[in-house]
Amino acid sequence: MKSAHQDLSVAVVIPVYKLVLTEPEKLSLRQCMKVLSSYPVKIVKPDSLDFPELREEFPSIEFISFDDAYFNGIDAYNRLMVWEGFYKSFSDYEYILIYQLDAYVFRDELTEWCRKGFDYIGAPSLHREEYDKLPAASRDTFANALSSNRFVLNGGLSLRRIPAFLRYLKIYNLFYPAWLGNEDMLFSQEATRLIPMKLFLKLPTWQEALQFSFEKSPAATFEITGRKLPFACHAWERYDPGFWASFIPFK
Repeated sequence: MKSAHQDLSVAVVIPVYKLVLTEPEKLSLRQCMKVLSSYPVKIVKPDSLDFPELREEFPSIEFISFDDAYFNGIDAYNRLMVWEGFYKSFSDYEYILIYQLDAYVFRDELTEWCRKGFDYIGAPSLHREEYDKLPAASRDTFANALSSNRFVLNGGLSLRRIPAFLRYLKIYNLFYPAWLGNEDMLFSQEATRLIPMKLFLKLPTWQEALQFSFEKSPAATFEITGRKLPFACHAWERYDPGFWASFIPFK
């Protein structure tokens, strides 16, 4: 049976590296399948692990294996996400939505986000602790910080255009040393800092990105967006779970 969205050529890709999921991770996965199951959903996993319980609960999910070495910690995962071979594995699709299991999707706007034509989009994030959990009253502080700093578009919940990523990585690897940092910094901060690379990824403004996903300071972000929830959020347990308690049934 064809997906209702097959013509859009987008797949949901969920990295899973361990057999036993926490309750919040199970909640995240079940919400993903509730809201986005009309798209192809694929779990990316280590070669050595099988997931009989997940296969039984979600028979429509396809499991795709990569070498175990890519799942041995954060640095290893970053290597996977900047490897051209990873994106070539999804070359049948125009887009993939990376959905780590600390994400939570509120409604199906995936079609609309693909149609906007961005090459990469994720929640805008500043790597400074003072911007992690600002209250609602600090909306202007957070907005000014996003306006005046080079932000990262977080990769944990992110939409990526496969042809653009393959082109970007090919050119980057030709002219620059192997990337060793967080993968999302390569596709957001470096894509704006390195003048030649600016030509190869179409990125959103921080205002547009907040409509896609919240991450840090969700209470302040909620005020910035006119008290409208985004398509999804990332790291809701880490950044102000008290705010998210009104919207996510995790207690």
